[in-house]
Amino acid sequence: MRLYAGNAHQYLGKKIDRKKRIFGYYPMEVKQFPDGKYYVKDAVGVCMPLPEKEDDFNAVNFDFVVND
Repeated sequence: MRLYAGNAHQYLGKKIDRKKRIFGYYPMEVKQFPDGKYYVKDAVGVCMPLPEKEDDFNAVNFDFVVND
C-alpha cells in the first residue's frame, strides 16, 4: 500500500510498517501539522511531509498497521 495526503486521514496517529524494511526507518507514525498537512515521523524522529498524489515519488510504502 502507499501512504499519501489523500489517504493519510485513515492512518492518523497510527504506526505503519513493512515486512521487508527497505529505504526507511520503520515503524513510521502518521501525524498532522497544525496547518492541516500530513507527515510521517520515522523511528529516529525525522519528519517527512507526504505528497498530494499516490503516484508521486515520495509516497511512503507500507504493508501493515502496527497494533500497540
